[in-house]
Amino acid sequence: MVTHRVVTAILSLAVFTLFGVAQTAKPPVKPPSPAQKPGAQPLKAGQFHTYHGIISDGQCAAKGSHADVMKKASVNSAANCVKGCARRYGYVLYNPSGRTIHKLSDQELPKDFANQRVQVKGRLDKATNTIVVSSIEPAR
Repeated sequence: MVTHRVVTAILSLAVFTLFGVAQTAKPPVKPPSPAQKPGAQPLKAGQFHTYHGIISDGQCAAKGSHADVMKKASVNSAANCVKGCARRYGYVLYNPSGRTIHKLSDQELPKDFANQRVQVKGRLDKATNTIVVSSIEPAR
């Protein structure tokens, strides 16, 4: 009876060890970066385009104006309206002449350009309507 327990314990230990080794032998899975989807090719210099517009937030850009939100929230400037609304709706590039709105992959760079005319260099991901941002600078 004791030998049966010893044999069972040894076999159990061997099975658990084998499964543990099998699990640790797998390479870790690295999630894709938010700017690049699985299977996407790295950006090359020739794939960048320059997009012109105003740095805005998703909510006010969709309305085409900051007036309603500024009135309701008692905000003193359109730039502060953009900064406040972008916390919830994200920064976008709004082109008022064509009324086009593109999301921006980088949500840190636009903070300094809230409600300003800019040039955004990057690549447009048509599937998500997002510009994968390379750089942002004031419009000339």
